Amino acid sequence: MKDIHLALRKASIAIIAQNQAPSGAYVASPNFGVYKYSWFRDGAFIADAMSASGENQSALKFHLWATRVILGREEKIASLIKKSRQGEEIPIDDHLHCRYSMDGKEAPEEWTNFQLDGFGTWVWSLNQFILRNGTLPTSTYRAVDSLVAYMVEFWKSVSYDWWEESFGHLHVASLGSIAAGLHAVTAWPELSEETRKVAAETYVIIRSFILTHGLVGERLAKWIDGVGLDSSTISLIEPFRVFTKEDSVTTPTIQEVGDQLGILGTFRHVDDQYFGGGKWPLLSCFLGLSLIEIGRTDQAEEILDWVASVADEALQLPEQLTVPLLHPEFRDEWIKRWGEPAIPLLWSHAMYLSLLAALNTKR
Repeated sequence: MKDIHLALRKASIAIIAQNQAPSGAYVASPNFGVYKYSWFRDGAFIADAMSASGENQSALKFHLWATRVILGREEKIASLIKKSRQGEEIPIDDHLHCRYSMDGKEAPEEWTNFQLDGFGTWVWSLNQFILRNGTLPTSTYRAVDSLVAYMVEFWKSVSYDWWEESFGHLHVASLGSIAAGLHAVTAWPELSEETRKVAAETYVIIRSFILTHGLVGERLAKWIDGVGLDSSTISLIEPFRVFTKEDSVTTPTIQEVGDQLGILGTFRHVDDQYFGGGKWPLLSCFLGLSLIEIGRTDQAEEILDWVASVADEALQLPEQLTVPLLHPEFRDEWIKRWGEPAIPLLWSHAMYLSLLAALNTKR
C-alpha cells in the first residue's frame, strides 16, 4: 500500500472516531453548522466503512444508537402505517426524520426530512455487519422489523432524494437503497417468516419497477419516468448490488456517469447549484466500487489515488471541491447562507475507506 494511503486510512479512521458521540452517533461534519446532526444515510455508510476497516466497535455503537432512535418511534411508525392503510393523507413532516441530534432527538430547524433512503441503507449496512461479525442485539432486529413494515408501506411515496432536493418524484437511488435493505433481511432467521416474505416480495417489485419505469435507454434515470442523470444511481450497482455486472443496465450506467459527470471527481447531477455544484470525492468512490464490479480495477485504483490527492494538509477530505463548478454563479449565495463547504465530511472519509478496503481484497 502506498504511503499516502497508509496515512489517509489512519487519518480517516481517526477523524471518524473523533467525531463519534458517546451515544454512538456520527456527526456529519464537525465544522459545518447545519451538519451537526447524524443522518441515517451518512451514518450507515460510515459504520459500514468502519466495520470494513476492522473498527467493529465503532460500527456497533452507531447501530445501537440507530436502534434506539427507531425503537423510540415504534408507536409512531405503527400509527403512520395504520393511517396510510386507512387512506388518510399524511403530511410529509409527520414521517420519520432523516437526521437526529447526537442524543437521538429530531432537529428543530425546518428541513427536507422525508427521505426514505437512509433507513434502507441502514438495514443494508446491518447485514454487512452481520456478514463480518455474525449477529446483532435482539433489540436491533425488533427495530428492523418496524422499519421493514414502514418501507414496504411507503416505498412508492414521493420524497426528497439523497441530496435532500427534488421533492415530488420517486428517486431511483432512494428506491435502490430501500430495495437493498429489504433484500438484506430476507435471510435473517431472527425475523418472522412473514416479515422476510413481504421483504422479499417487495424487493422484487421495486427492482422490476425500476427496470420498467426508471431507465433512459439502458442506463438508470435520476427518477422514475424521468430522463435525468444522477451519480447516486451508481449505488444500485455497488455497494447495494441491486444490479450486478450480469445486468444490462450496469455498464451503460457506469459509462454515462463517468462520461457526463466525471471519474476523477464526480458531479452529483448537471443541474447542481449547491455551492456552485462541485465534484464530490465520495461519489468518485462509489464509481470506483462499481468499476471493480465490471473488472476495471485499474480505474478504481486511479480514483483512490485521486481522492487521496484532494485531502488537505491535515488529511481531511471535503464534501465537494471548489473548482471546477457547474454553476459558479450560485457559490457566493450558499457561502452567505451557511459558510464555506463542509470539511471534513465523515461520509467522504467513509467512502474512501470502503474503496480502499475493496481494492485491498483484489490485490
